Amino acid sequence: MFFSVMRKTGSFLLPIFGVFLIGALPYLFFSNVRGIEAVARLLEMGSIQNALFLDQNLGFFIDPYFNKIGELMKKLLTFSNVEYYESQQMKFIFPTILPYFFYSLKLVVAAFLFSGIAAIFLALLVKILPDVLQRAVRFLFFTFESLPDIFIVVMIQYFIIVFYRNTGDLLFPIVHSDQNPTYLIPILSLSILPTLFLVRTLLFLLDDEDSKTYVDFARAKGVRYTLVLYVHMLRNSLLSLFYYSKTVYWLLISSLFMVEYVMFIPGITKFMLNNGPTTPDVITVSILLMFVPFYLLFTLLSYVLKLKLGQKEEEVA
Repeated sequence: MFFSVMRKTGSFLLPIFGVFLIGALPYLFFSNVRGIEAVARLLEMGSIQNALFLDQNLGFFIDPYFNKIGELMKKLLTFSNVEYYESQQMKFIFPTILPYFFYSLKLVVAAFLFSGIAAIFLALLVKILPDVLQRAVRFLFFTFESLPDIFIVVMIQYFIIVFYRNTGDLLFPIVHSDQNPTYLIPILSLSILPTLFLVRTLLFLLDDEDSKTYVDFARAKGVRYTLVLYVHMLRNSLLSLFYYSKTVYWLLISSLFMVEYVMFIPGITKFMLNNGPTTPDVITVSILLMFVPFYLLFTLLSYVLKLKLGQKEEEVA
């Protein structure tokens, strides 16, 4: 039990420490990060035209690097507010970052739920098709899964624009504005690749269930295949599918930056892009906000499933 707790704690703390290491990298390679931040702010204000005058040395500066990590850790652990530069003044990152974070959170959670529901529906639909059609549909899913995120987003926007030009009706807003905030298109764009991944994974799990003895026994007893599929095979497969939820979440996060940038969405990645160059701490805090709550949630759900199902700890890890 003790070693299990230590292992879980280590698997949680090591990625967090890695975020701090990555966020403070400018202090490792540049001798005058404070000067870079100040010059970036002057460039943003238009007070200067270039930064050629900046005295900057490249190398490895270990002490400033770890000092910065310790300083930021101390601020966060003691709930001291972190400052960042925006609109020619220093501001506190909390609560300013929270509207950006909650906007992105809505998109990610909605896309996550949509991907799961759509994957279940599509996988069950594929399983009841004839074998020839199944192979064709599986190949089609595999082909779409290999498409890049940016292509999918652009094609969705292009389809809406073409429809608008031909009919005069705008189905959905394709870019964000204060008057017309957009949710449906970014959620759809985020969920396509995770849905395809989940469909492929769920089909693999259902195929594995299909080869088990209880399926043959039920069919021999005259139970309809669709009933076995919907009740028993699906239930057993969903329990295994849950352990792919972290992969789905990382797929969503990897697409989030591109979707928010293309659609001008005021999410957390836009906040990072706008303020990260002048204040590197913004990047560290933003990544922690997107990582810590979901890691704790997935860990809690795994623990609950372990208790409920009575599985061994090695099966849940």
